[in-house]
Amino acid sequence: MMQRLIQPMRRQLLRLAGTLLCSPMLVRAAERGLPGAVRRRVLATLDAPLPKVLNVHHLALIQRFNIGWSPVESGAPMLNPAHPLGAGDTLALAMQAIGGKDAALAAQRLMEAAQLLPHFVQMANLKPGSYANGKTPFTFTTRHLQLLRQQSWLPLEMLGMGAAEDYLAEGYWPTPAVDGKRPYGNFTNYPVEMAQALGLPLHHQADGSLAITPTLREELKTLHQQTQAALQVFVRQAGLMRNTV
Repeated sequence: MMQRLIQPMRRQLLRLAGTLLCSPMLVRAAERGLPGAVRRRVLATLDAPLPKVLNVHHLALIQRFNIGWSPVESGAPMLNPAHPLGAGDTLALAMQAIGGKDAALAAQRLMEAAQLLPHFVQMANLKPGSYANGKTPFTFTTRHLQLLRQQSWLPLEMLGMGAAEDYLAEGYWPTPAVDGKRPYGNFTNYPVEMAQALGLPLHHQADGSLAITPTLREELKTLHQQTQAALQVFVRQAGLMRNTV
């Protein structure tokens, strides 16, 4: 039952996200449609076990990832489903990234890299500092790093093969997203969970639930909104500490 409810919701999300994240000329990821062999390779990759080693192809693709913002609930970072590698033909960009002309292999590596993204956040590290992020530099802090590593990603297994086929048919790539309803674990009251993760002051209410001050709540909501830019900087700049999942 839960699977049947999640799939239509995610399809609606991807349509909305594509509209929000891309200009009218760039809404669809596969303007001409994917070749059948490529489409089959994508689905086979999603159905196969996750690679245990992040290889040079995966890293080259991750470093080009285009991080978007899921509009569901409180919002959360996601790998842009319309243009996971930025504006342009995704398949051509993927082939360019891995330095080859095998379109099916490029699509396979892209889907593997997408599934490895949540693991990459745990496997890589980035020092605090100011980093280029489009036209405006972004100041990456230890708090951003802590929150990125705390975020709860929705597994691609939730899609199911039928839904993945639908996304490809509609011009989107099946990509992972942080859970916009519970972005940091089990709480829909996500600022409280952020405070816990960051070691910030909490207090118990009369009913036993945890709470934070209104001022801290607003500060943490702002920090949450910054995790899109933080993840974008992270995938571009972070260095691997290990390459095994």
